[in-house]
Amino acid sequence: MTQRSTEVTVRVRDVRDLFAEHTFDPFADDADEIGSIAALAQLPHLAARLHEVALRVLIPSDKLTPTTEAAVRRALQRYCAHAICEARRKLAAMRWVGLRTFAIGLIFFAISLAASHWVQRLIFIPESLRTLASESLIVAGWVVIWQPLDTLVAGWWPQWEEERTFKAIRAIPVRVTGFDPSAARAFSASP
Repeated sequence: MTQRSTEVTVRVRDVRDLFAEHTFDPFADDADEIGSIAALAQLPHLAARLHEVALRVLIPSDKLTPTTEAAVRRALQRYCAHAICEARRKLAAMRWVGLRTFAIGLIFFAISLAASHWVQRLIFIPESLRTLASESLIVAGWVVIWQPLDTLVAGWWPQWEEERTFKAIRAIPVRVTGFDPSAARAFSASP
């Protein structure tokens, strides 16, 4: 088993905040602090190394109970399972749209190739115009089919990466400890 070499600390006022989107507060937040699990999942440089990470959750000491750590672990498991299901749903929807638009694009591409061939046979139009029209039809066909092909070939990557990240987060060991909010560093603006 690999030893975990990095500990990521998330400080929250309430355990529910661990799973909420957090807007950075320049008057109170530490610039290097991670505000939630969602923020942890969005760190691309850390996602590949999550197997080396341990998570330390800091909550106010007055909200820490003997069951808090177990509740946070269960909540983390449920949160990650939900995020994995969402990523899979997005992937399935993307594939469905990609296949349908590919079928339509393929029909349009075939029509554009046939039209291109037909335009080349029109001898009463100057050759330069026939070539321009023919090549324009071929380009139009490629443009229409390009997006569905891109979706089917490479579009799945972000959803796969999101699923992989949340599977890794789900396996992170979690430790919950208390902190004294009045002793925590906070910058307060003075007029």
